[in-house]
Amino acid sequence: MSSYFTDLAQQYIDGEWRPGSGSWDIIDFNPYDGEKLASITIATVEEVDDAYRAAERAQKEWGATNPYARRAVFEKALALIDEREAEITEVIIAELGGTRLKAAFELHLVREFLRESVQLALRPEGKIIPSPVDGKENRLYRVPVGVVGVISPFNFPFLLSVKSVAPALALGNGVVLKPHQNTPIVGGSLVAKIFEDAGLPGGLLNVVITDIAEIGDAFIEHPVPKVISFTGSDKVGRHVATVCAANFKRSVLELGGNSALVVLDDADIDYAVDAAVFSRYVHQGQVCMAANRVLVDRSVEAEFTEKFVAKVRTLKVGDPSDP
Repeated sequence: MSSYFTDLAQQYIDGEWRPGSGSWDIIDFNPYDGEKLASITIATVEEVDDAYRAAERAQKEWGATNPYARRAVFEKALALIDEREAEITEVIIAELGGTRLKAAFELHLVREFLRESVQLALRPEGKIIPSPVDGKENRLYRVPVGVVGVISPFNFPFLLSVKSVAPALALGNGVVLKPHQNTPIVGGSLVAKIFEDAGLPGGLLNVVITDIAEIGDAFIEHPVPKVISFTGSDKVGRHVATVCAANFKRSVLELGGNSALVVLDDADIDYAVDAAVFSRYVHQGQVCMAANRVLVDRSVEAEFTEKFVAKVRTLKVGDPSDP
């Protein structure tokens, strides 16, 4: 098993790898065969506070750093992902129960978001605004918000952590990341390791591996972060938004939809079947854009159903690590 599951089974706070101080462990296991991958002592409310305070301290210098210098970190992170692609693929397969194809797709998108973040570092523009006072002008500057809290889900954890972490860092912010407890390495520690090795200053990115049963709403209520980025279910997203509003924070939400795929009487039925089967079965249906309802015109319902069932019968199931 990859050394990632031993070396990275820790909290990452203020540039240091350290165990959590909680009284119980999160057990990370392979969802396909039940193999135990890692045991991680959870972070407590105190460690959440340590992480946010570290990000707050480190952010001041980072926010004042030339964006061309910040950009170099992301270019190095991209190179590291290319170098370590084979190892990262194995870790994604083991921790997520994802196929090799799924891992390749996730890594492709991670690279795309990192490339976009490289450009984002150079994009903020200010404005000169007329002043009501003669001989004066008002200037508007785009400045970092300070610290961003990121909560990521289990289905595409590497991608959906990087998707929020990288832009926040590129624009001069500090970040505290809480990955889903089912994917603490791919969604948390791995992201921290890539950025650490890419030269990101210590304290700017912190990872707390914990559970709501331990910390309650402490992660989103904490006074330091001004923005909370959450990816997950609409039910939890509603709660996150409510707590953020009560604390005058901005919430950025990407929530699971309840998408419908509609098949009308003039549809290309074979194409519609391929689309419906792909949508429902890719990564075992653990995708926020999956068609959770398929609405079919009665006149083609029998043909669609017959072909849908036949297509599903051809799908292969088994060990995700088998190419």
